[in-house]
Amino acid sequence: MLTEKVTIQSKKNSELINVTDKVSELIAKSKIKEGFVQVFTLHTSSAMLINEDEPGLEEDISDFMLKLVPEEGTYRHHHFFPQDGRPAINAWAHIRSCLLGSHVALLVFNGELFKGGRQNIYFVELDGPKRRSFVVQVVGAV
Repeated sequence: MLTEKVTIQSKKNSELINVTDKVSELIAKSKIKEGFVQVFTLHTSSAMLINEDEPGLEEDISDFMLKLVPEEGTYRHHHFFPQDGRPAINAWAHIRSCLLGSHVALLVFNGELFKGGRQNIYFVELDGPKRRSFVVQVVGAV
C-alpha cells in the first residue's frame, strides 16, 4: 500500500485541476499491479471528480456550480470563528463540495490506472486561489 499527500496551488476562485498524471505516477511508484486507488481532498471547500479533459467542459462545470450555488445570498455560515480568528464567508464553497463529493476511487489493473478513454481525475477548487492538498492511496497486490 502507498499513501501520499500531494500539494497543489490553484489559480482561480473556481477551477478544475487535472491530477490524473500525478495519480498515475503514484500508482507506478507503489508497484501495485491489481487493486484500487482512492483520491481524497483534505478540504471542505474543494472536491474531487472524474470527467472528460476538455477545457470548455471544465469551464462549463465551474460556471454551472456558480449558478447552482451562487456566492450572493444569506448563508448562516457567514460569521467570525473566534477559535481560529478567521471569518467564514464561503458557505457556497462548502455546499458545492457537498454536491460534488470529496473523493473518487478507480481500479488499478496491470499496474496502471484503469479508466475510460476520456476519463480524468480532477481536483476541484471551489474557494481559491489557495494552496491545497489531496491524498492518494493505492491498495492492492504487488
